[in-house]
Amino acid sequence: MKIMTILAGITLAAGIAGQAVAQGPGAMTPEQREARFAAADKNADKKLDKAEWLSVLPEEAKAMADQIWESRVDADGDGFITKDQFLALRMGPPRGGN
Repeated sequence: MKIMTILAGITLAAGIAGQAVAQGPGAMTPEQREARFAAADKNADKKLDKAEWLSVLPEEAKAMADQIWESRVDADGDGFITKDQFLALRMGPPRGGN
C-alpha cells in the first residue's frame, strides 16, 4: 500500500510538472492569445491562413512551420484556422510524446 501511495504521489507530481512545462512561466493568457490572433488576422475575416499564422509563429518554431501547420494547426486541411481553433491549440509537444 505504501508503494502505491508513493507511486500515486510521483504520478501526480509529474503531471503537475508537465502542465507547468507546457504552459511555462512565459505562457500567454487567453487575452494575450486573443490579441495575437487579432494582430495576425490582417484581412479581418476572423480566420488565419498559413501566411497570417506564420506572422505570429515564434522564430524558433519557423523551421518546422510546414509540419506544425499540417499536423496540428490545419489538421482538417481546410487552409485556415478559426479563432476558436487558434485558442484551443495545445502549446508544447503533441499528445503521445512526439
